[in-house]
Amino acid sequence: MLRVALIGCGGIGALRAKALAALPSYRLAVVSDLVPGRAEALATRHGATAVADWRAAVADAGVDVVVVSTPPSSHADVCLAALGAGKDVLCEKPLARSGEESRIIVEAARRAGRLIATGFNYRFYPSIVKAREVLDAGLIGRLDHIRSYAGYSATEHSQAWLHDAAVMGGGVLRDNGIHLIDLTRYFLGEVAEVTGFTSGAVWQFEGCEDNGFALLRNEAGNIASLHASWTEWRGYRLLVEIYGTHGCIRAWCFPMMTEVLSAAERGGRTHRRRHLFPATHLGERLWSYRWVVVRSFVRELEALAGALRGERNPLATGHDGLRAIEIAEATALRQASRRPGYAQIV
Repeated sequence: MLRVALIGCGGIGALRAKALAALPSYRLAVVSDLVPGRAEALATRHGATAVADWRAAVADAGVDVVVVSTPPSSHADVCLAALGAGKDVLCEKPLARSGEESRIIVEAARRAGRLIATGFNYRFYPSIVKAREVLDAGLIGRLDHIRSYAGYSATEHSQAWLHDAAVMGGGVLRDNGIHLIDLTRYFLGEVAEVTGFTSGAVWQFEGCEDNGFALLRNEAGNIASLHASWTEWRGYRLLVEIYGTHGCIRAWCFPMMTEVLSAAERGGRTHRRRHLFPATHLGERLWSYRWVVVRSFVRELEALAGALRGERNPLATGHDGLRAIEIAEATALRQASRRPGYAQIV
């Protein structure tokens, strides 16, 4: 059994605690939060011990894994302390505020010989799992290009720090956009070149872009375009479209759905198939989108346990978290430079 210290008991921390409670292979042992009473309340619900000082929690000899669910400004400090104490770590996205902070975390994990995982739980949404399965099976032929979008309105921000550059390191590309960057790279493969633009004229949060537009190119020359937005007035939307030589995969959330258009040969008759996930739709309708998030956290934790046993699976590593931040930074750098034809190699 893996014993866990959960650092950060806010909204996401509470959902992570629910996911841990669903797995007999884990036990939530210690929780810590800076807000008085929040850790105690979560500890009472889950039979854990509340500790006021998070440093004591990560250093606890009875802890195997530290789950970091605090705002990004504290990710580096908590991760480095946990890794230094010999713990494996699952850190909420984004891995840190900057590429520099992220590289320090990844290097610390390498030196300590411990696992650092990034909380890109969207990889475990049913529509994304099915899209990966279809692409790997070769049903749309060879990959050609990817088009992806994620958006919602900043009016839905539950915490002011979500648009505080000192906490987040930037705007939408660090928020919902960081999931989109990871998913796009997950299907595209390693990114060799980035160019893009950002804009921030709507909300005018200092140091935070409202919209980020990026073009990515992988080492084989395949291209992806992505757009992350805080100005989506129709509610939350996410769509990843993966185009191949014989067809296309479209993966949505929410609602959760995967559509495959494929032909037996290039230019042949296209067949359409939609993959629906009724249990997910029912769970979302009955218990809100949070139920879907918890289910993805459960699958992510199962993958973490597998990775600790040496298995290869979709779990996002610290390297994946670092690359996502580097791509976000490269996109914003293009806007800052305003040089025609500028491309940032990452």
